[in-house]
Amino acid sequence: MRLLVSLLLCSAPLVAAQNGAAAAAPDVNKNAAQNAANNVNVDTGDRIINYEDCQEDIRKHCNNKPGVNVKNDLEVLECLQDAGQTEAATLTSACEALVWKFKIKLTQDERFVDAAKKYCSDEMGKNAALQSCASLTAPGYALSCMLDFVPNITQTTQCFAFLSRTERLAFSDFRLIGPFVTKCNPILEKFGCHALTPHKAHENVKVPHTQGMALECILDKVVKQAKTQEDALTILGEDCKHEVLRLAELQSDDWHLDRPLFFACREDREKFCKDVPSGQGKVFECLLLRRNDQFMEPNCSKVLSERAYLMGRDYRMAHPLSKACEKEMKEYKCEPQNQLESAAHFHLSWILLCLETVSHQAQTEKKGEIQPPSQQCQHEMLTHRQMMLQHFQMSPEIVMTCAQEIDKWCSPRGDIEIEGKTLHCLMEHAQARYEKVFKRYFPISLISFRKDEDKLGAQCMASVTNVVKVADIGSNYKVDTVLYASCKPLIDGPCQQDAQSETATLTCLMRHVDNQDMTAECEKRLLEVQYFMARDWTLDPQLYAACHQEAVSRCSALDNWHMQKNDQNRVDPGPQVLACLYRSAYDEKTPLSPQCGHEVRRVLHSRAARVNLIPDVEDNCREALSEYCSHNVKPMEEMNCLQENFEKPEFKKKHPNCHNEVKKFTEMEAKDTKLNRVLVKACRPVIQNYCNQHINEEIDHGDVMECLSMHKDAPEMNSKCHSYVNHFELVSIRDYHFSYKFKEACEPDIVKYCPGHGDEKSEIIRCLSEVRFEHKVLGHQDDLSAPCKKQLRVAYLQQEQVEVSRRCSFNHFKESLQMTRCPDCKSMVFYREKIEAADNTMDDELQRKCKYDIKKFCGNANPENVLPCLSNTKFVRLLQKDCKEVVKERMQEAARDVRLRPGLLNACKADAEKYCHEDMQKIDAKQYGQQILEGVVVNCLREKYRQSFVEATRIHLSDDCVNEVTNAIVEAELDPRLDPALYNACKNVINLHCSASVIASGGHFDNVIECLKAEFNKGAISSKDCGKEIARRTQESLVDIHLDPVLHEACALDITRFCNDIPPGNSRVVMCLVDVASGSKSGQMSQNCKGRLEDRNKLWMKAHEEYKLVLPENFQELVSVIANHPNKVSFLGWISAIIFILFLIGCCCGRVTKRTHMELKNR
Repeated sequence: MRLLVSLLLCSAPLVAAQNGAAAAAPDVNKNAAQNAANNVNVDTGDRIINYEDCQEDIRKHCNNKPGVNVKNDLEVLECLQDAGQTEAATLTSACEALVWKFKIKLTQDERFVDAAKKYCSDEMGKNAALQSCASLTAPGYALSCMLDFVPNITQTTQCFAFLSRTERLAFSDFRLIGPFVTKCNPILEKFGCHALTPHKAHENVKVPHTQGMALECILDKVVKQAKTQEDALTILGEDCKHEVLRLAELQSDDWHLDRPLFFACREDREKFCKDVPSGQGKVFECLLLRRNDQFMEPNCSKVLSERAYLMGRDYRMAHPLSKACEKEMKEYKCEPQNQLESAAHFHLSWILLCLETVSHQAQTEKKGEIQPPSQQCQHEMLTHRQMMLQHFQMSPEIVMTCAQEIDKWCSPRGDIEIEGKTLHCLMEHAQARYEKVFKRYFPISLISFRKDEDKLGAQCMASVTNVVKVADIGSNYKVDTVLYASCKPLIDGPCQQDAQSETATLTCLMRHVDNQDMTAECEKRLLEVQYFMARDWTLDPQLYAACHQEAVSRCSALDNWHMQKNDQNRVDPGPQVLACLYRSAYDEKTPLSPQCGHEVRRVLHSRAARVNLIPDVEDNCREALSEYCSHNVKPMEEMNCLQENFEKPEFKKKHPNCHNEVKKFTEMEAKDTKLNRVLVKACRPVIQNYCNQHINEEIDHGDVMECLSMHKDAPEMNSKCHSYVNHFELVSIRDYHFSYKFKEACEPDIVKYCPGHGDEKSEIIRCLSEVRFEHKVLGHQDDLSAPCKKQLRVAYLQQEQVEVSRRCSFNHFKESLQMTRCPDCKSMVFYREKIEAADNTMDDELQRKCKYDIKKFCGNANPENVLPCLSNTKFVRLLQKDCKEVVKERMQEAARDVRLRPGLLNACKADAEKYCHEDMQKIDAKQYGQQILEGVVVNCLREKYRQSFVEATRIHLSDDCVNEVTNAIVEAELDPRLDPALYNACKNVINLHCSASVIASGGHFDNVIECLKAEFNKGAISSKDCGKEIARRTQESLVDIHLDPVLHEACALDITRFCNDIPPGNSRVVMCLVDVASGSKSGQMSQNCKGRLEDRNKLWMKAHEEYKLVLPENFQELVSVIANHPNKVSFLGWISAIIFILFLIGCCCGRVTKRTHMELKNR
């Protein structure tokens, strides 16, 4: 895991903590060092105080200065050197010349060597290399050589004090250091840096001795050259470059040695770093951290930026880091293996990457094997990461490769952005596609577009990526002071409870993207950082710690993320690792470890807020986003926009890669609803009240979306939530892979039964529903698995309304069921009717509107088959209004096609195969699968039922089939629309003769059949077709009195009194009532029943006379016809008498034969 150092950056405590150790040094050491310094001097012969040229200057600047002994030439020279902002303003020209002569004497002749041997005798005795420096005779070479050993000399010794003081004098004028003058003289002349007057580039920088401008002049040339040349130091040549870097390294250790920096920043040092002791680069580090402070002097800031560039090129100038991490750099092998100072291994960024890598390994996969860096080293690493972000000059690659971009976008007036925003400026332009820049508080129409020429170049992009990686913002967001300052209200407010780790705080900030409390500036800076983090899996410390091994083994990630040990020259797979981890996080066959899977999903949930944070989608969909989503589409809705369009044929053809990536993401979104950020946000009230148990699951497997679909009518459902739910339902209809639970449950059945139906979910549902229908209704052997049946029901209910609204108007096809204008609608409606008839639980409208009545009347019925119960004539009149309307509508649908009446078809299957074989072949034929076969099978069965009345020996229907057929007849008796043949034939007659009856019943058709029978009996119906259908209905009702509800209701008491023992069917009950009415008990029959019988007798006779009923062909038919004849009593009397006589004869003969047999036996 990456370093999680809880330090406050951008504040005084950052540097104060840094200097605690130095401040706590024992007083004895300080006193020893001070005494050693006071006792150091160089014998120059005469004292400088004895010369009149400087006596006035010494009195003015040094007599009253604490710690200055005017008899010690070194102290006097230091005092005069530091007297003011410029010597020209403080020293007289005579004194200035005298000071120069004394510096020469102190540093470049034999007296310096003699003094060095005196004060450093012990050190020279122990170090032969240091002793060899005294043998160098060239002017300034002995001093230059000895300065290399200053860091290794004990600070309390006189040798250290002597060399340190001499070093300060030497660095005031680099001509005092022989090797620099010798090796860099051509460069000094070439650049005009040897002049005694300030260089024009530094005319506003206050420095002492103008000779001290030499190194500063060279550095300015190098920094400017860096914008166009990869290694700008090459312009100096190898010898001079070595001396320049060496001197820059030496003076960076103690800011007093860097004279331009010392004088430019002296006031700022007192202002910002007063308590920071000099030495080990502490003052320079402190000032650099505050370089962007609005109160820092511009001159100081400018010099600091030049020093930052050199530090970026040579890590050795970062003294606090190299000192604090010296042990770790050796142990982790982070020191450059070669001594080529131009090599990238000398860059500060490379050193930081190396240290961070091993630090992460020490806390993750190699925990226990490697010791993590010390706290002091970790602190310096954190500090320098912060400086890398604040000062782009510390990255030589940025200076070189991004010069044009910086000049164009980040310094339009030739200046550099304040507050360290230059890197964020570059990060803002990193996105490589047209991108809308929304102004949060302005109209949507105010949109600007970033064109291809406004994006970073490839080399600049790589450099910015490297700096972001070095900064390691994921480990501690506070290193990014711009981000921290922009988001501080959120960090100190809603995200304060997540402050247990910086990574958790970043995650919290991402959760608040698009929320009301997210400020525009914070969102902008946060997404700039996340854009880079989304393309490098190592930048999230929790993800790296949890998934390192699996990323290497499964996703070909580099084991060492800074590529230090990449011996095989493998290319870093970059964003491909994250894409691999994303896919693996939802792979339940070979899942990631629980911890890794959790972290991957955490990252993906937060980055799903924007398309550009999902690299595979963004990289492949740039053109598609510009084409389809560039107008009035907010950034958080870009994924929805792509999903709305990606299944279009032209989209697939033009943007195939984008289509594939959007499909992959949508499949993950179907499995994990939390990836749908806009939906979860808009639907939070509904989720909290109804779906909370699902949203808290690690992966909800689509349960949240299913729950939301079930609660569309909930009071908490707002318009936004409703639209997002509908959006995803529309998307899921296009591909069954977008419905995870459906796919998992039904994929084997899809492969088996629907191989040629593509991926469109609606087609798959239709195919599977047909399999289910054919098994349950048509009796086919193939059936779906139990899990698939359950998910098919859910999927069907979800897509039903969407499918109807998408392809045609529901009102349109309900108003015109004979539609030829919308054949697709007609086919779709019939398909729905079939599926809902086979399984009533899939009839959403029936289930909703009849919920109360189902529970009240049909609680014990099979939920899949509640419609027959609800349509029972005993209950249908008792149903609630809404339920009754739905039930009657379903009954009318069932009357049009026998396949919509599974109960009848199953009960009569054997009889239909026997008597209606051709019709049964039709309902099994594929070509009629989506066509309404009006009257097929039903009309045939009803005809056979009527025929069975007169042909009982030849036609015999099973009892179950008779029950279903008679139920259909009774239902039609109460509503002629349930008998399509009669209703279609008599529609005009009904409008003409029976409209008053319909109006009187409140729009119902309960009395229409009675009206038609009355009109038929009166001869008022001129339509032959209508008359024929009424005659058919009359004959059907004659078979069984129960099929004539009006007659049965009128004679109910009489049936109980006179015909209670007569079995129903074959007109037996009717004939019994007729016998009673015409016999001796006629007076006991109720007048209502007697009147109805007389009316029915006339009706039967009229139907017989006008429509020629079939004549009998055997005895049973004869009996039946006689029973229907008006003179049936006479005929029956004669037949009964004959039968009685034959019976008597049989009895007598039987007794005679029996007696004869007994007599023969007795014999």
